[in-house]
Amino acid sequence: MSVPPHPPVPPDPAASPPAAPRRPSLTWPVVLTVVGLLVLVAALVAAVGTAGAFVGAVRSDVLTSDGQPGVAVLAAAPAPGAARVHLTEGERYAVHLVVPSGASREDDRPDLPEDVLLLAPSGEVVAADGSPGVTMTSTAGGLVAVSVGAFTAPQTGTYEMAVPSAGVPDAWVALTPDKEFAPFFASIWGTVLGVFVVLGLGFVGSGAVITGVVWWVVRARARAAVAGG
Repeated sequence: MSVPPHPPVPPDPAASPPAAPRRPSLTWPVVLTVVGLLVLVAALVAAVGTAGAFVGAVRSDVLTSDGQPGVAVLAAAPAPGAARVHLTEGERYAVHLVVPSGASREDDRPDLPEDVLLLAPSGEVVAADGSPGVTMTSTAGGLVAVSVGAFTAPQTGTYEMAVPSAGVPDAWVALTPDKEFAPFFASIWGTVLGVFVVLGLGFVGSGAVITGVVWWVVRARARAAVAGG
């Protein structure tokens, strides 16, 4: 006795069709790339700020680009010569000797054989025989300016400044406010830290951009393969 074959089972209309392959998302590769670019922009901003801070710390403002007295100069006089200048009591001032850049050997620092003397309004004679807070050397317009002395004004008023001979043709002396060492030192160390920050941001940003782009390309190819399949 034979068993009749079972009739074929018709497909269930309620059954869901097989799921289509899921297309990989580009969201995270895009986010990583954008974040990397933002970090690189931050590194660029930090680099500009660090460079500006360094230039501000080491700039003396004794000479302009064409070799004229800079914005920091309160008084200038030939060496030998004299000048008048108004000073404030208790303030510290620095004396800079300015000579042609070829007037001395590379290993020979320009200097004055005698101190610059200042006659205070009271008649007191002040010698600029102290050490500047920051010894500066700047070159501009074919001239070299070197810090050679400093002093503190004993009173407010107009001083007569007497400059000795420098023994060098076309030499002159500039008087400026003295730079304090502590802020200068802090600026230099801030610049050093700024360099490390720039390098760190640049490393992180570059790594994020490269990783994001590679990830983006891989995901894009996977999406194209899914769409073509």
